[in-house]
Amino acid sequence: FDFHNHILPAIDDGSQSLEQSLKMLKCYETLEIEKVLASPHVYQELYPNTPKTIQSAYEVLDSKAKNYPTKLIGYAAEYMVDEFFLKYLQNNEELLCCFDNAVLIEIPYLGNPDILKRIQFELQNSNYKPILAHPERYLNLKNLNIIKDLKLRGVKMQLNALSLTGLYGALARKKAYEWLRNDVYDFIGTDAHNEGQLERLKALHLNKNDFFIWQKICDLQSTLTNL
Repeated sequence: FDFHNHILPAIDDGSQSLEQSLKMLKCYETLEIEKVLASPHVYQELYPNTPKTIQSAYEVLDSKAKNYPTKLIGYAAEYMVDEFFLKYLQNNEELLCCFDNAVLIEIPYLGNPDILKRIQFELQNSNYKPILAHPERYLNLKNLNIIKDLKLRGVKMQLNALSLTGLYGALARKKAYEWLRNDVYDFIGTDAHNEGQLERLKALHLNKNDFFIWQKICDLQSTLTNL
Protein backbone atom coordinates (compact mmCIF):
# COMPACT_ATOMS: atom_id res chain seq x y z
CA PHE A 1 0.00 0.00 0.00
CA ASP A 2 1.63 3.23 -1.18
CA PHE A 3 0.03 6.47 -0.05
CA HIS A 4 2.81 8.87 -1.07
CA ASN A 5 3.37 9.15 -4.80
CA HIS A 6 2.85 11.46 -7.73
CA ILE A 7 1.09 9.13 -10.13
CA LEU A 8 -1.73 11.43 -11.25
CA PRO A 9 -1.10 12.73 -14.77
CA ALA A 10 -0.06 16.30 -15.59
CA ILE A 11 -0.90 17.81 -12.21
CA ASP A 12 2.50 18.41 -10.57
CA ASP A 13 6.15 17.41 -11.06
CA GLY A 14 5.22 13.72 -11.15
CA SER A 15 3.70 11.84 -14.06
CA GLN A 16 3.40 14.10 -17.08
CA SER A 17 0.85 12.06 -19.02
CA LEU A 18 -1.78 9.36 -18.73
CA GLU A 19 0.58 6.99 -20.54
CA GLN A 20 3.29 7.57 -17.96
CA SER A 21 0.84 7.04 -15.09
CA LEU A 22 -0.14 3.68 -16.53
CA LYS A 23 3.53 2.72 -16.84
CA MET A 24 3.89 3.53 -13.16
CA LEU A 25 0.98 1.23 -12.35
CA LYS A 26 2.73 -1.59 -14.21
CA CYS A 27 5.88 -0.96 -12.16
CA TYR A 28 3.85 -1.12 -8.96
CA GLU A 29 2.66 -4.54 -10.07
CA THR A 30 6.22 -5.82 -10.48
CA LEU A 31 7.05 -4.45 -7.02
CA GLU A 32 4.05 -6.40 -5.64
CA ILE A 33 2.42 -3.24 -4.32
CA GLU A 34 -1.29 -3.98 -4.43
CA LYS A 35 -2.90 -0.60 -3.68
CA VAL A 36 -2.02 3.00 -4.49
CA LEU A 37 -3.49 6.15 -3.00
CA ALA A 38 -2.44 9.17 -5.07
CA SER A 39 -1.00 12.20 -3.23
CA PRO A 40 -0.17 15.09 -5.58
CA HIS A 41 1.42 18.30 -4.36
CA VAL A 42 -0.65 21.17 -3.03
CA TYR A 43 1.89 23.97 -3.14
CA GLN A 44 0.46 27.36 -4.01
CA GLU A 45 3.61 28.79 -5.59
CA LEU A 46 4.24 25.86 -7.93
CA TYR A 47 1.29 23.44 -7.96
CA PRO A 48 -1.83 25.26 -6.74
CA ASN A 49 -4.00 22.17 -6.78
CA THR A 50 -7.44 21.98 -5.23
CA PRO A 51 -9.69 19.03 -4.39
CA LYS A 52 -11.39 19.67 -7.73
CA THR A 53 -8.24 19.59 -9.87
CA ILE A 54 -7.02 16.49 -8.03
CA GLN A 55 -10.35 14.73 -8.46
CA SER A 56 -10.35 15.51 -12.19
CA ALA A 57 -6.86 14.08 -12.68
CA TYR A 58 -7.75 11.04 -10.61
CA GLU A 59 -10.86 10.33 -12.68
CA VAL A 60 -8.83 10.48 -15.90
CA LEU A 61 -6.42 7.84 -14.61
CA ASP A 62 -9.00 5.74 -12.79
CA SER A 63 -11.08 5.37 -15.95
CA LYS A 64 -8.13 3.66 -17.69
CA ALA A 65 -6.76 1.71 -14.74
CA LYS A 66 -9.64 -0.63 -13.95
CA ASN A 67 -7.98 -3.78 -15.31
CA TYR A 68 -4.57 -3.31 -13.69
CA PRO A 69 -3.63 -5.67 -10.86
CA THR A 70 -2.45 -2.75 -8.73
CA LYS A 71 -5.56 -0.86 -7.71
CA LEU A 72 -6.04 2.86 -7.39
CA ILE A 73 -8.02 3.32 -4.18
CA GLY A 74 -8.44 7.09 -4.05
CA TYR A 75 -6.50 10.29 -3.60
CA ALA A 76 -5.16 12.55 -0.89
CA ALA A 77 -2.53 15.30 -1.16
CA GLU A 78 0.93 16.29 -0.01
CA TYR A 79 0.58 19.75 1.49
CA MET A 80 3.44 22.21 1.58
CA VAL A 81 3.49 23.94 4.95
CA ASP A 82 3.39 27.66 4.10
CA GLU A 83 1.22 30.70 4.72
CA PHE A 84 -1.40 29.39 2.29
CA PHE A 85 -1.65 26.12 4.20
CA LEU A 86 -2.10 28.03 7.45
CA LYS A 87 -4.95 29.94 5.81
CA TYR A 88 -6.60 26.64 4.85
CA LEU A 89 -6.55 25.66 8.49
CA GLN A 90 -7.68 29.03 9.80
CA ASN A 91 -10.57 29.05 7.31
CA ASN A 92 -11.56 25.51 8.31
CA GLU A 93 -11.22 24.29 4.74
CA GLU A 94 -11.47 20.55 4.40
CA LEU A 95 -8.15 18.81 3.78
CA LEU A 96 -7.65 15.68 1.70
CA CYS A 97 -6.66 12.87 4.06
CA CYS A 98 -4.69 9.70 3.45
CA PHE A 99 -6.71 7.67 5.97
CA ASP A 100 -8.25 8.15 9.40
CA ASN A 101 -7.94 11.99 9.30
CA ALA A 102 -4.19 11.74 8.58
CA VAL A 103 -2.77 14.60 6.52
CA LEU A 104 0.53 14.32 4.63
CA ILE A 105 2.68 17.45 4.98
CA GLU A 106 6.11 18.64 3.90
CA ILE A 107 8.30 21.67 4.58
CA PRO A 108 10.85 23.35 2.30
CA TYR A 109 14.13 21.43 2.17
CA LEU A 110 15.95 24.36 3.77
CA GLY A 111 13.01 25.25 6.00
CA ASN A 112 13.04 25.74 9.76
CA PRO A 113 11.60 22.62 11.43
CA ASP A 114 10.23 24.75 14.29
CA ILE A 115 7.20 25.51 12.07
CA LEU A 116 6.18 21.87 12.54
CA LYS A 117 5.30 22.45 16.19
CA ARG A 118 2.83 25.16 15.23
CA ILE A 119 1.39 23.12 12.37
CA GLN A 120 1.04 20.06 14.60
CA PHE A 121 -0.91 22.14 17.11
CA GLU A 122 -3.14 23.70 14.43
CA LEU A 123 -3.84 20.38 12.71
CA GLN A 124 -4.67 18.54 15.90
CA ASN A 125 -6.96 21.37 16.98
CA SER A 126 -8.83 20.71 13.73
CA ASN A 127 -8.94 16.95 14.44
CA TYR A 128 -6.29 16.07 11.86
CA LYS A 129 -3.29 13.81 12.38
CA PRO A 130 -0.06 15.08 10.77
CA ILE A 131 2.31 12.81 8.87
CA LEU A 132 5.63 14.40 7.94
CA ALA A 133 6.82 13.22 4.55
CA HIS A 134 10.48 12.21 4.17
CA PRO A 135 11.98 13.84 7.29
CA GLU A 136 15.39 12.46 6.30
CA ARG A 137 15.52 14.82 3.32
CA TYR A 138 15.28 18.13 5.20
CA LEU A 139 18.69 19.70 5.62
CA ASN A 140 17.86 21.39 8.94
CA LEU A 141 16.17 18.37 10.45
CA LYS A 142 19.09 16.25 11.59
CA ASN A 143 18.84 15.93 15.34
CA LEU A 144 17.19 12.72 16.51
CA ASN A 145 15.96 14.47 19.66
CA ILE A 146 13.99 16.96 17.55
CA ILE A 147 12.38 14.07 15.70
CA LYS A 148 11.49 12.30 18.93
CA ASP A 149 10.00 15.50 20.36
CA LEU A 150 7.79 15.89 17.28
CA LYS A 151 6.69 12.27 17.58
CA LEU A 152 5.77 12.79 21.23
CA ARG A 153 3.64 15.73 20.11
CA GLY A 154 1.78 13.44 17.69
CA VAL A 155 3.60 13.93 14.39
CA LYS A 156 4.01 10.65 12.52
CA MET A 157 7.04 10.11 10.26
CA GLN A 158 7.05 8.68 6.73
CA LEU A 159 10.20 7.26 5.17
CA ASN A 160 10.81 7.66 1.45
CA ALA A 161 11.88 4.21 0.28
CA LEU A 162 13.92 5.93 -2.42
CA SER A 163 16.03 7.65 0.26
CA LEU A 164 17.53 4.25 1.05
CA THR A 165 18.71 3.93 -2.56
CA GLY A 166 20.73 7.14 -2.43
CA LEU A 167 18.48 8.97 -4.88
CA TYR A 168 18.54 12.14 -2.76
CA GLY A 169 22.21 11.96 -1.83
CA ALA A 170 24.45 10.36 0.75
CA LEU A 171 23.27 12.43 3.72
CA ALA A 172 19.59 11.60 3.22
CA ARG A 173 20.51 7.94 2.76
CA LYS A 174 22.60 7.94 5.96
CA LYS A 175 19.81 9.53 8.00
CA ALA A 176 17.21 7.20 6.50
CA TYR A 177 19.08 4.08 7.57
CA GLU A 178 19.95 5.50 11.00
CA TRP A 179 16.38 6.57 11.70
CA LEU A 180 14.92 3.33 10.39
CA ARG A 181 17.10 1.50 12.93
CA ASN A 182 16.03 3.90 15.69
CA ASP A 183 12.29 3.26 15.15
CA VAL A 184 11.66 6.78 13.89
CA TYR A 185 9.37 5.81 11.04
CA ASP A 186 5.68 5.04 11.29
CA PHE A 187 5.07 4.70 7.54
CA ILE A 188 6.90 4.00 4.29
CA GLY A 189 6.04 5.52 0.91
CA THR A 190 7.72 5.55 -2.48
CA ASP A 191 7.24 9.26 -3.30
CA ALA A 192 7.68 8.03 -6.88
CA HIS A 193 7.39 10.69 -9.56
CA ASN A 194 7.94 8.42 -12.58
CA GLU A 195 8.39 4.82 -13.61
CA GLY A 196 12.19 5.12 -13.51
CA GLN A 197 12.12 5.81 -9.78
CA LEU A 198 9.90 2.79 -9.18
CA GLU A 199 12.28 0.66 -11.24
CA ARG A 200 15.10 1.88 -9.00
CA LEU A 201 13.37 0.32 -5.99
CA LYS A 202 13.85 -3.14 -7.48
CA ALA A 203 17.56 -2.87 -6.68
CA LEU A 204 16.97 -2.02 -3.01
CA HIS A 205 18.35 -4.78 -0.78
CA LEU A 206 18.12 -4.60 3.00
CA ASN A 207 20.00 -6.64 5.54
CA LYS A 208 18.04 -9.02 7.75
CA ASN A 209 17.57 -6.59 10.65
CA ASP A 210 16.60 -3.65 8.45
CA PHE A 211 14.18 -5.81 6.51
CA PHE A 212 12.52 -6.95 9.75
CA ILE A 213 11.88 -3.31 10.74
CA TRP A 214 10.71 -2.48 7.20
CA GLN A 215 8.31 -5.42 7.14
CA LYS A 216 6.86 -4.55 10.53
CA ILE A 217 6.03 -1.03 9.30
CA CYS A 218 4.58 -2.35 6.05
CA ASP A 219 2.42 -4.92 7.84
CA LEU A 220 0.86 -2.21 10.01
CA GLN A 221 0.47 0.08 7.03
CA SER A 222 -1.35 -2.55 5.01
CA THR A 223 -4.17 -2.58 7.56
CA LEU A 224 -4.90 1.13 7.01
CA THR A 225 -6.88 0.54 3.84
CA ASN A 226 -9.42 -1.31 5.94
CA LEU A 227 -10.15 1.72 8.15
